[in-house]
Amino acid sequence: MNRLTFRTSLTFLAGMLVCLLIVSHDGIAQEAASLFAGRVIDEGGEPMGGVTVALMPVEDGPGAWFPMPIAADTPWSDEPRAFATVTDADGNFSIADFGSGPVLFGLLPFYHPPADVLHLEMNGLILYTSRLARDRGIVFVIESGKQVENVEVTVRRALQIQVTVRRMDEEPLANADIQLRLQLLSLEDGDKSSKSWSGQTDADGEFVQWASRWPTSAPVYYIVSATYQGHRAQAKPVLLNPETLSFTSVLRFPMPLPPVPGNASHQHHASASVSSGMTPHGVWVINPSNGHAYKKIRCSGPEDAIFQASEEGAYLVSINDAAEQQWLERVFSPYLTLIGLNDIAKEGEWRWHSGEPVTYTNWAPHEPHDTNRGEEDYVMWRGGWADIGPEQIPWRLLRTALIEKEGKQ
Repeated sequence: MNRLTFRTSLTFLAGMLVCLLIVSHDGIAQEAASLFAGRVIDEGGEPMGGVTVALMPVEDGPGAWFPMPIAADTPWSDEPRAFATVTDADGNFSIADFGSGPVLFGLLPFYHPPADVLHLEMNGLILYTSRLARDRGIVFVIESGKQVENVEVTVRRALQIQVTVRRMDEEPLANADIQLRLQLLSLEDGDKSSKSWSGQTDADGEFVQWASRWPTSAPVYYIVSATYQGHRAQAKPVLLNPETLSFTSVLRFPMPLPPVPGNASHQHHASASVSSGMTPHGVWVINPSNGHAYKKIRCSGPEDAIFQASEEGAYLVSINDAAEQQWLERVFSPYLTLIGLNDIAKEGEWRWHSGEPVTYTNWAPHEPHDTNRGEEDYVMWRGGWADIGPEQIPWRLLRTALIEKEGKQ
C-alpha cells in the first residue's frame, strides 16, 4: 500500500500556476460557488461513463501529500474525505462547493480505481501524474469561489480480474480474508512486476479486483495467486493482449484448509476482542520454522494493541531475521501495521516489546529519523520499517498490529 507518496515540487508548482490562471481568467465571478467540471475519456478518446471522480483535500506530510481523513478525530479509513460525483454516459462530471486549498483529483475507490489518471487539461495547461503519485491522481490548487470548466481528463482503463477461490474438494472458499498477488511478465522485454492486495471472498468464493494494465504493445503474462492462513494456491498463467480489459481466474488450494474464522469450530482461537468488533481474520497462524503463533489484530493505537496482546498472553511481534520478516509479509501482508520495536525507554535505543535482543532490522531508507512533529517512539511496517509518533500523519493510518506468542494454547 508507501501507500500515499505522491507529492513532487513540480506537481505543486504546476498546481499553483493553475490557481493563478484561474484567478485571472475568472476574476469577475468573485462571489460564485466553486466549480470543477469537465469530462473523462480513455486513451482512445472514448468517454468513461459511470466512474466516480473526486476532489480530495490533501495535507502536506513528510515528503508527500496525504488525503485528509473523513473527520479530524477519526482514524483514516480506506476512503478519504472527498467531494465526489459519478460521470454520465458521455463521461461528463461537475463538482461544486469543494472549498479551498490543495486537492487531489482522482478516481474512487481510492486504492482500486477502474482506471488510472494519466493527465488532465484545463485552461490550456496539461498536468501529468508522476511516478511518485502511483497513478492515483494529480494535486493542484483552485482558489475558493473560482469556476473551472471544460476540463478534459484522460485515463487508462484498468484490468478487471475476477477470481474464484475453491477448496481442494471444489467447494468455494466463502467469506474468507485472503491475500491476492498478481505477477506480470512482459514478452516485449522480459520485465517483471508484482502487486498484492488483501480482500474478502463473497459467499460464492469470488473476488473482483482492479489492477493497472502494463503500458506495452506486446502480450503480457498474468499470474494470480492467493494466500489463506499460510496456505498458497496459484492459477495457470494467462497471456493477455494489451487491449484486454478483463479476465477470470480460478484458484484451487491443493491441500485441506481449516474452516473460515468466525465459524463455531474456530471461536476458541479468536481474540477476546472479537465480541467488541474485531474482524474475523484475527486468528493464530503457526510459523513452522520457529513454532511461534502470530495474529494480525485491529487496534486503535499502540496502547490498545499492547493491551490486546497482554489479554492473549502475547506481545507485539519481534522480528529476528530476514526469514521471519519474509514469512510474516507473505502470510499477513502487514503494510501499515504496528510491530513491537520501540525506543520508549530511551530515545534512540530500540527494543522489542517482548524484551528480546534486537538482532535484525529492516529500516526503510532514511529511517529511523526524527521530524519536527514530536517524538516517534513506535515502528510501523511500511515496506521497510518506519518510526512514527502521534503528531505524524501515518499515525492516522494505523489500524492493525501483529502480535506473537510461543505457541497456540
